[in-house]
Amino acid sequence: MRFYKATSFLFPRHYPARMFALCFGAVHIPLLTFLVFEAIRGQWHWGIFFALLVATVVGSVAAIAGIWGLLAPMEQATRSLRALRDGDLSQPIPVGGPDMAGQLLESVAHAARSTAERMEDLKGLATTDLLTGLANRRGFLEALGKRSTPAGTLAVLDGNNFKRVNDVHGHLEGDRVLRSMAERIAESIKGDDLAARWGGDEFVIFLADCDPVEANFRLEKLRQSMRRRPLSKIDGMPVSFAFGITELDADDVADLEAAIERADRALYRDKQGRELADA
Repeated sequence: MRFYKATSFLFPRHYPARMFALCFGAVHIPLLTFLVFEAIRGQWHWGIFFALLVATVVGSVAAIAGIWGLLAPMEQATRSLRALRDGDLSQPIPVGGPDMAGQLLESVAHAARSTAERMEDLKGLATTDLLTGLANRRGFLEALGKRSTPAGTLAVLDGNNFKRVNDVHGHLEGDRVLRSMAERIAESIKGDDLAARWGGDEFVIFLADCDPVEANFRLEKLRQSMRRRPLSKIDGMPVSFAFGITELDADDVADLEAAIERADRALYRDKQGRELADA
C-alpha cells in the first residue's frame, strides 16, 4: 500500500495509466543508462543507440499490451462490484484461475451470490406472513397484480370465535389455531389460486377462473371440514369462519379495495345469517 500511495500523484484517477507510466519508465532505464555512459565517455555509437531505442519502444508496447490484458480481471471485478453496489445482480462474472486475479473474481462472484440470496430472503420476508407461512397483504397484492388474466372470485374469510380462543386458551393456542387455519386453506386451493393472511384472523383467497357458484361450494366444503375436524372448540362449539365472495375481473385489480369492500359486505351478511341461525 505504501508504494501505491506514493505513486498516487501519477494519474490519480486512472490506475491502468499509472501502471503504464511506471512500466514505460522502467523499460527505458537501459536506454537512459546507455546515454549517460556514452556522455561520460564522450563517444556516441548511434547504431547501438537506435537499436536500443527500437528495442525499448517495442518492449514498451509489448509490456503495456500485456499489462492491459492482465488488468482485465480487475476491470471486470470493478464493474461487477459497481453493479452490485447499484443493485444490478445480472452482471456476469467470469471464472478466473488459481492466481490472485482469479481469487479476486471468485470473491466478487461469492459476494454477488450472497447478496442475491439475502435480497431473495428479504423479499420473501417482506411478502410472507411469518406466523402462518401464507402471503401477507403485500405479497397477495403483488402476486395478483402480476396476473395477466385476473378473472376469478375473491373471498374474504373471518374467524368465528378466534378472539375467544386467545381469551380462553391463551395466545399460544390462538397462534396454533391460526396456523392450522392457514394449513387448511392452503390444502383447499389449487395451482393458480392465491391465499393470504389479510390481518388478525382475516384471510383472503383468490380462486382463479372460478365463478361465484363454484367458489361458494368450495368454501362451504372447507367450512364443513373444519366443523367435522375442529381446529379448536369454545363452549363446545367448533371454531370456524364466515366468508364473503365477489366476482373479480381485470378492472377490479386496479381498485382492489372496492372488491374487498364488496366481499366484506357479503361477509357481514354471512355473519348475520349465522348468528340468526344459532339464536
